[in-house]
Amino acid sequence: MRLLFEVTGVVHAPMEVVRARMFADAGESGPHRLVDREQGVIAYWGDWWYRGEDSLHFHPDGTLLRHRVHNIARQGNWAPYLANKLFIGYRAKLEAAMRERVRLFETPD
Repeated sequence: MRLLFEVTGVVHAPMEVVRARMFADAGESGPHRLVDREQGVIAYWGDWWYRGEDSLHFHPDGTLLRHRVHNIARQGNWAPYLANKLFIGYRAKLEAAMRERVRLFETPD
């Protein structure tokens, strides 16, 4: 498993509040999904190369939300780069998505 991207954002809210929101409709673990409420991790993966992980961590200003993208291809681990056009612009999309997620987590219900 090779880490390709990691983006983080600080949610200015207590860990308990962020955890409750993150897991509100997370469902349960399954064949392509891990839901670990105790550890504060949700992971999802495909059949070929992709594994995404969202995790929560303590931060002095609230809660650190971390999103990681891993290449889990066992063979041809170079192929995701070609299939995803060398990931050009991918980090910018992840960072924009993280900013939006932080905004949503900070928005009162």
